[in-house]
Amino acid sequence: MRLFSLPRLLALTLALLPVAASAQAPSDDPDEGIGLRFNGMGRTLLQQTNLGGNLADEDTVTPESQTDGEFVLDLALNAQPNSNTEVQGVIRFRNEFGGFFGAGVNVEVRELWARGVVADVIRYRVGDMDKVLTPYTLYLEEEDGVVLEPEVFRPQKDVLYYEEFYTGRNTRRLQGANLGFGLEFEQGLEALDVDAFVARLRGTNFSDTPTRLISGGRASMSTVPLTSYGSQVNLGANVVYTWDDLNSGNANEGLRNWVLSTDFDIAVLDNPSFNLSVIGEGGLSTVSLSERVREATGLPTTVTGPDGGSVVIQDSAFVVNSIFEDDDTFIEVGLRSVYKPLDLSVTARFVNVGPDFFSAAAQSKRVDFSRALGVYNRLGNDRLERLPTLFDLTRDAELYTFRVSEELMAYDPRYSNVLPYGNATPNRRGARLGIDYTPAEGALDASLDLALLTELRGQGTTELKDFLHLRASADVDVATLTGLNRLFDVTLGLQVEDTSRGGVEVEQVDLSSLLFEAGFAFEIYNRLDVLAGTKLRTASGREYIPIFENFNDVRDFPAPFDIDDQETLLGAGLRYRFRDDVYLTVQFQHLSYTNDATPAEGVTLPPEDYSFGQIFALYSMFF
Repeated sequence: MRLFSLPRLLALTLALLPVAASAQAPSDDPDEGIGLRFNGMGRTLLQQTNLGGNLADEDTVTPESQTDGEFVLDLALNAQPNSNTEVQGVIRFRNEFGGFFGAGVNVEVRELWARGVVADVIRYRVGDMDKVLTPYTLYLEEEDGVVLEPEVFRPQKDVLYYEEFYTGRNTRRLQGANLGFGLEFEQGLEALDVDAFVARLRGTNFSDTPTRLISGGRASMSTVPLTSYGSQVNLGANVVYTWDDLNSGNANEGLRNWVLSTDFDIAVLDNPSFNLSVIGEGGLSTVSLSERVREATGLPTTVTGPDGGSVVIQDSAFVVNSIFEDDDTFIEVGLRSVYKPLDLSVTARFVNVGPDFFSAAAQSKRVDFSRALGVYNRLGNDRLERLPTLFDLTRDAELYTFRVSEELMAYDPRYSNVLPYGNATPNRRGARLGIDYTPAEGALDASLDLALLTELRGQGTTELKDFLHLRASADVDVATLTGLNRLFDVTLGLQVEDTSRGGVEVEQVDLSSLLFEAGFAFEIYNRLDVLAGTKLRTASGREYIPIFENFNDVRDFPAPFDIDDQETLLGAGLRYRFRDDVYLTVQFQHLSYTNDATPAEGVTLPPEDYSFGQIFALYSMFF
């Protein structure tokens, strides 16, 4: 796309005279100053889970109830020796329920970082940090099984988020170093920001696992209004490189993954009531598996050995060869219109993500479905492994991770089959429509996202899958609508997915799923709230779940995944808010699960027809 004529571009280039440099101050809170401060988090969680349902009546092996819990204190020591430097460390004290008088107490450093500004220009940070670029480069997508979480399920989910360093802004927790600076200009450009980082994703085990690193950055610029119509250009360039250091440990194979992209937001028309912009992002990825081998660097030489005999020697050195390579591209481009008096925006986009597009830092999921469940992993006298449910996704910390995976992670098609890896899901092409109504002040926030997609390359067949994905949510502030001077909030969420593929019988796929959420929070007395909500999920049909190798190549398909199950999760309880960030809640939750699927020949179905009842008390305090 041609943005400027050559003379105009040249004129803009000559006008790039920086008039000010800026960098982020160590603290954004003007009330915080030089000195030493203490803050942190304290939490007590006690919960009991009971097994019920038809399966439990015949089960003579599995215990009927389990009780667990923990006591956690995170003590953060924050020191700011001067106006340009800040250091913080968080020490964790944790005791699992049942560890009396200090027995079983774990003490560990949970977080450690330092940040500041050099010469009032360059900002830096070393240690733990949270980074996000774009959905195709470095990004943490939302988890499965959630559209708009009802308030009654938020306390347990907030515990998971805190433990896995989820900030709510799609950032990934990394440990390394970060440098950046920003410039402001008087004419032409309005601002230029540059940010770069390097971090270690894992250390070597000094054997077959090398140190894995990630580096990258972003340069972004925005112009002043260029025309009388308010036209303005925002551009960004992003790069992420994930690689294994083959000089660490004794491993001889490692990952190399480059992802480069350019994103843009070009306002064609912008006035007090309406905005029309061209938005999008495009880029490419390369991924390879490299091998370190020793190769001769010269001709062999014969020398005299210690015993007087002849010895042949030859100089050699390690070289890195690529034993597997792949690359692909992606593009997302569309229009966004905003009607400002109503804060209503409509977005229409075309997306095309290649089958071999691989971005480790953007495609890694929050939920690792390959892990064993933390509660009642196996049920019944036959000790069959249970499938994850909404109950597990709401409370099981064993399923969640913030790690960057070196291959496409396993997913559960009952919860997400159309975009299991978010926007960066490979092998998708089609159109997406988004509508958002999010006024800064108002009683209703609502959104809708519709995607009509198809595969670019068949998986195990030349037939292509067609996908439909619909998500809608609404957050209604009933107190504002009715004039009540107390908390009264209602939330609704809906997700519908459909996957289909034609062909002969063995190729056919027809999987449909639905997720519905509803909940409310009502303040019945001063700071005392009643919370209630439900989550309902159904899935029926047939799908083939691929097994990946070489990052995102399909290696094989196991037996067809036939499912006809449904689950209902109900929750209700009380919450007392001592302050906005200090509360105590006591709740009861109940899950019922049934599966009526007819398995394929030779396939054993997981346990069916069981239920869980759970009572828990959670005291959470941030200070």
